[in-house]
Amino acid sequence: MHDSEHSESTFSASRGWWAVGLALFLMVVLVGVFVIRGKPRSAEAAVDNSAVGQETYTSRVDGDDRWHEMWVIATAYNSLPEQTDDTPDIAAWNDKLVPGMKAIAVSRDLLDRGLTHNVEVWIQGYGGPYRVLDKMNKRWKDRIDVYMGVDKKRALEWGKKRVRIRWRTPAKDG
Repeated sequence: MHDSEHSESTFSASRGWWAVGLALFLMVVLVGVFVIRGKPRSAEAAVDNSAVGQETYTSRVDGDDRWHEMWVIATAYNSLPEQTDDTPDIAAWNDKLVPGMKAIAVSRDLLDRGLTHNVEVWIQGYGGPYRVLDKMNKRWKDRIDVYMGVDKKRALEWGKKRVRIRWRTPAKDG
């Protein structure tokens, strides 16, 4: 073999290994991007927050009530001491929470929208009415917490969802 033939075959082999190395590197980078982007980093990232907090008004009912609808983030809670305090079955307005009842806690910003004590709320896809019997910590906005009694497993299975809620308030004159 001549020296020129030997150097040409070595050059071709090194180009082949370089191409294989580049292809492997690109595959690793692309797979890494898809794996990282494909998995949410937390439960927060897994929920579609679009339209949360946007309220729409619909028709009057019986001429005396105005219906409201909006998207909120819904989580679930239990009446257990580790989730509240030493009186876990007593809600913010001193109502007694009883497992099996349809009750919700609302973030405090929703109080100004008419979601106050004892207001009936329907959760799209989950029926109702649920009664507003509790308030959430001040840090939460545009949220409800669905009461699940003492069934911690059920509350964890509920997780965190974006839901549409509906409620009514007395229509204001004028």
